[in-house]
Amino acid sequence: METVIDIKSLSAEERKKIIQDARELDKIERENRSKNIQTYKELSSEFVNSNIDDLVLHHNITDSLIKKLWNDYKPLQALKASVYGTKVHQQDSHTSTLEDGSASITIGYNVTIGFDGTESQGVEKIKEFINSLSTGDDNNKKLSAAVNTFLKPNFKTGMLNPAKIIELSKLKDQFNDKRFDEGLKIIFDAQQRRQNSMYISGWKFIEIDSVPRKLEFRFTI
Repeated sequence: METVIDIKSLSAEERKKIIQDARELDKIERENRSKNIQTYKELSSEFVNSNIDDLVLHHNITDSLIKKLWNDYKPLQALKASVYGTKVHQQDSHTSTLEDGSASITIGYNVTIGFDGTESQGVEKIKEFINSLSTGDDNNKKLSAAVNTFLKPNFKTGMLNPAKIIELSKLKDQFNDKRFDEGLKIIFDAQQRRQNSMYISGWKFIEIDSVPRKLEFRFTI
């Protein structure tokens, strides 16, 4: 049970003592916090120093491995292009899987999608069509709100979300409208695909304690 002190009933000396004790306690707490911060910084540095070289080594090994895989795949890619067409060279990734499905390797590039600025004309065409649906019908209102959500640019980049545009394109047959189709085409034509980091991913079924497990992996450089 906490003891409640009535400050008014204390003498001047007792009140002075409480203030001094409080100040001393604040000082101790500040010093302890300062020590804890320093300890954290020291342990943080120790953590980095004891692990960074292993991570650098891992990166170098992964870098070499991914480049080797791409080099090993070149003859296969050339054969694939001769069989399936030259567009194979434009693919962002290539997958090879064993016939029994027990193992698979994918080599590829991580891709970012941006826009060249002309997509806004497509957005306007689609919004023009959506506004023409404003009949007061509840379903049309909901549909209009959904489409406008798809066309909402990313707060940070100011660009459209490519995944949302793909979702929006699924409504093409449902709307069957020239303005909507033209707007979508403008947006898709405005997309800029950029290949950046390389990666390898895949899986292999292995046995762990006599139980088959699917071991999956993905490495990026």
